[in-house]
Amino acid sequence: MRSPRDMPRPRLPRPNRRRVGLLAVVSVFFFLLTSMRGVASFYTDYLWFDEVGFTSVWRGVLGAKVLLAAVFTAIFFVGMWASLTIADRIAPRFRPVGPEDELVQRYRDAVGPRAGTVRTGAAALFALIFGLGVSSQWQNWILFRNSTSFGAEDQQFGRDIGFFVFRLPFLSFLVNWAF
Repeated sequence: MRSPRDMPRPRLPRPNRRRVGLLAVVSVFFFLLTSMRGVASFYTDYLWFDEVGFTSVWRGVLGAKVLLAAVFTAIFFVGMWASLTIADRIAPRFRPVGPEDELVQRYRDAVGPRAGTVRTGAAALFALIFGLGVSSQWQNWILFRNSTSFGAEDQQFGRDIGFFVFRLPFLSFLVNWAF
């Protein structure tokens, strides 16, 4: 009897071009359909701010959202890419392969020479997922950036009340995001 390692691996059938094209068209249509609500909301907000003469406020909010998303996406990308690189470097190269390690061996066979590209792609995907969500904290960021003093101290902590109103919400978010 032959061991499972001696058996040839089954070849997967190649998809034909028509199916790939249809899948691409359906994916693009689905993306456009689901993003139309966001596009309509974006344009409606712009028209409203333009009508009342406050397009500078609209640009400020948009700038805060873009800035937060870009900064936190970059931070998460660098952190995850560094973690994956360190994990790849300290992982043992050769070890006895048991039946439970077949999946790891298949991954190494498939990805081996392209490990850096896979690492970068995975880090970029997760960075977009975790970084773009931060743009919803734009109100706390604007309050943090434009904080002022109330001129009165808190009785318990001895800090200005403006700290708790303007700065603390964003600082709490930073701590939670970092964890």
